[in-house]
Amino acid sequence: MKKRRPAWKVWPVLGSSFLVYPALAQTVNVPAGLPPTVNATYQEVGMGGWTPPTSTTTQQISGSGSVVSTTTTNGSSTDALQSMYSQSWGYAAAQNASALGVNPDALAATCVVESGCRNVYTANGNSSITGAFQMSNGTYNEALQKALASNPSLASSITNTGVSGQQDPATQAVAAAQYLKDAATTLQNSGVSNPTALDARAYYNFGPSAGVKVAQASEDTPMSAVLPSLSSQQLANNGISPGETVGQWKSNVASKMGSAASSPILSS
Repeated sequence: MKKRRPAWKVWPVLGSSFLVYPALAQTVNVPAGLPPTVNATYQEVGMGGWTPPTSTTTQQISGSGSVVSTTTTNGSSTDALQSMYSQSWGYAAAQNASALGVNPDALAATCVVESGCRNVYTANGNSSITGAFQMSNGTYNEALQKALASNPSLASSITNTGVSGQQDPATQAVAAAQYLKDAATTLQNSGVSNPTALDARAYYNFGPSAGVKVAQASEDTPMSAVLPSLSSQQLANNGISPGETVGQWKSNVASKMGSAASSPILSS
């Protein structure tokens, strides 16, 4: 009995012909996992010419398509700034700070300590302090008006110039950045050549006079001695324990600020 050969077909094409061979089964070897993919994080739309640092997110994908692991590596920015960027208003706040000549890292260090960069409402019958940057109505309004006088173009990014604008973190950031700028200027005039976020912390927390005293005090001086106008309860409310020295207080604050503690307030 004769074996049948595969049928070969000849198709005419413009006076010529070609052979169509029978299809053969193929095997595709798929690796156990796809190679890592890198997704760059870009600045939000509408941020003008200001370019924030980017972070890189790497995902390890399994052969089934599920995510095995995710790793994010920050660029040159501080951990505090990345915390602020994680908020919907973070990039706008950083841009507003830059417009005033204030380092966004220093601004971020402040909001991390004040509220964890969360837009919290904490005003009550005894205090008007509220918002991501925890400012009182009086300080907020004074600093905001000073910032707008210094850079009128900022008005276009502010929808509410009244006190109620405090609850908009991007707007409150304008006032906070101006207050930090004032702190840097005051500290420079008091002998601190290049004030950092940590240097300005006491100014922001306790006011100009106390801020200068803490910045100039020796590390072993008790905070209660530098801030004699505050009662032991007021010190405790600010996280200062009995006998705590200036050096210990700075160390505690720096641990909260992270790498942003040493960030200069004024942009270079």
